[in-house]
Amino acid sequence: MSQLVGKRITLGVTGSIAAYKAADLISQLVKYGAEVQVVMTQGATQFISPLTLQVLSRRPVSVNLWEEGKNSQPSHIELADSSDLLLVAPITAHVMAEFAHGLAPDLLTSVYLATRGPVLLCPAMNGKMYEHAATQANLKTLRARGHAIVEPAEGMLACGYEGLGKLAPVDEIVSRVLSILG
Repeated sequence: MSQLVGKRITLGVTGSIAAYKAADLISQLVKYGAEVQVVMTQGATQFISPLTLQVLSRRPVSVNLWEEGKNSQPSHIELADSSDLLLVAPITAHVMAEFAHGLAPDLLTSVYLATRGPVLLCPAMNGKMYEHAATQANLKTLRARGHAIVEPAEGMLACGYEGLGKLAPVDEIVSRVLSILG
């Protein structure tokens, strides 16, 4: 399980209930030998602790654009330049819209704008939000830029609805990472 040895992955985690799955995703990527640098949005910290992801990744977790350089946090340009892949799992409709429209109000969106390598996005949200014309237009824009998308799964959603919108299974995301970097 050393297919990702020497590969650097920046994992963006956004404010979705599915953020807790980032812990398993990090564990799997590390098991394959990847170096995982986590960048969380403020919203993501409401769902899972940066400390949890720091322990699993064995690296400081970056959250605040305005505190770059403190506590060994790498700058957004260095992160973008040193990553072999920017993986955002989960990505919310809000952050997808910021990516699609070139907005950079926080660390993760700034890393995105500086990234020139491959980008893999894994949406997670209510199915009505996912199917909304604005979200679909943003996905179309991101695909047109060459970004890979792991489509959300169907099932019971945290909001109580059943349907499309769950974060894809971690093994499916890892498989996609392996196909991109392997």
